[in-house]
Amino acid sequence: QYLTSYRTRRKFVTKTAGYVATTTDSVILVDATSGAISIDLPAVASSNEVVLTIKKIDSSGNAVTIDGNASETIDGATTKTLAAQWNSLTIGCNGSAWYVLASS
Repeated sequence: QYLTSYRTRRKFVTKTAGYVATTTDSVILVDATSGAISIDLPAVASSNEVVLTIKKIDSSGNAVTIDGNASETIDGATTKTLAAQWNSLTIGCNGSAWYVLASS
């Protein structure tokens, strides 16, 4: 069966406090104006073929930390950090680990 449309709806959420990402999220916009924020990833076992983009949208010096579930990793590291406004990270999961697909 072939896709008849190239357009896929994406779920956008905006967060101003710590958040546990879900497998139905697509884009997580993070406003860390009030303080540093951690975005916790779902377990890899339940995230096969999930792709997430996390983007810091505020100009504060507060970091956004992307944290793998328990000891799970993102390109071999347990966390990744977005420090500046408009920094973003797109990650994908193969059911065993999270991998960076793009960053800015």
